[in-house]
Amino acid sequence: MGFLPNAHYESNFTTLFGVGKEFYDGKRLLDIGCGPCGSLEWADNALERVGLDPLAEAYQYLGSDTHKMTYTPDFAENISFPDQHFDVVTSINSLDHVDNLEKVVAEIDRVLRKGGHVLIACEVSPNAKPCEPTLIGWNLANTFKGDWQVIEESRFPFSISVSASILQGQPYAPNDETPASGVLRLILRKGL
Repeated sequence: MGFLPNAHYESNFTTLFGVGKEFYDGKRLLDIGCGPCGSLEWADNALERVGLDPLAEAYQYLGSDTHKMTYTPDFAENISFPDQHFDVVTSINSLDHVDNLEKVVAEIDRVLRKGGHVLIACEVSPNAKPCEPTLIGWNLANTFKGDWQVIEESRFPFSISVSASILQGQPYAPNDETPASGVLRLILRKGL
């Protein structure tokens, strides 16, 4: 298995969302659906780096225990951290892999501190797939109940991957007809 360099992951958490590395200074980070390759190793300026993936224990066979981050084998519907623990929660191409989107959103709300940010990049598709059973719609921001501010919401045509669609694509204009599928980039801030 080949491993991607930290520079690749850093751009997925910075350039992809239009923020600099300094956005993560001194913050506690949670990456939902992190995978086995050290998605948060690059964030050496963060206070805490946690990758959440139900397969986290199996990733030790791939060398994840040598990464400069912590892995937790939680399902996103039941995160084993206390209330308001994290400053930033990210999800890059992982929300359609969960079993219960409403429970995941409730858990994100629970573990994110007031004033914290959620950064999401996900595929919007009208058709479920075996490994992606949850359909994500363009109205994902409405799933977050309570005092949430939409900082940015952009829609892109799908190309090679979720990240490539955002990094190499042009967003649909706000007045364009909403397509059936594509990629959504969403940045939310939890109210104080």
